Amino acid sequence: MAVVNNQQTNYTLYYNALDYFKTIMSNHPSIAQVSMGDIYRVDYPEFPYYPLGNIQISDARFEDSKTVYMCSLTIADKMKLKNNESSGSLNELTVPFLGTDDTTDIHANTLAIMNDLLSYTQYAVQSFDIFSAIRLTAFKDNFENGLAGWVATFELITHNDRPRCLYNLLP
Repeated sequence: MAVVNNQQTNYTLYYNALDYFKTIMSNHPSIAQVSMGDIYRVDYPEFPYYPLGNIQISDARFEDSKTVYMCSLTIADKMKLKNNESSGSLNELTVPFLGTDDTTDIHANTLAIMNDLLSYTQYAVQSFDIFSAIRLTAFKDNFENGLAGWVATFELITHNDRPRCLYNLLP
């Protein structure tokens, strides 16, 4: 995988960090809807396309020459019931547990999408570092619309020219 040389963009800026994640999620072939902010505010009926990806930056801190963002990346899909819909003696489909949903499939697929996004960010982009462990938490039924998926929580590190100020602040 070729490394993306994107150091011309100032990712210390909050907007640019959010736009980066919105862009890579929009470009992922398995994600149908992209949002940002509080995930509990985006799971409404007006977003009928799934899986959806969401980025939220919950806090930030300045260190010597870097900005560290605490990020939550969510990939979710709509749960569906599995039914034994096939009929006929030669085309029989057996679903082991009738009435179950596809949560296991969703967890497998959304975890793979999450791996793509975080691996790309961690290893193919020059302007970001993820040094700490990435915490992944599976969820099911946390939303009114019956979503399942994964939330990744991690610290995203970007370069920050803190010793330099763009403005003369003295009178």
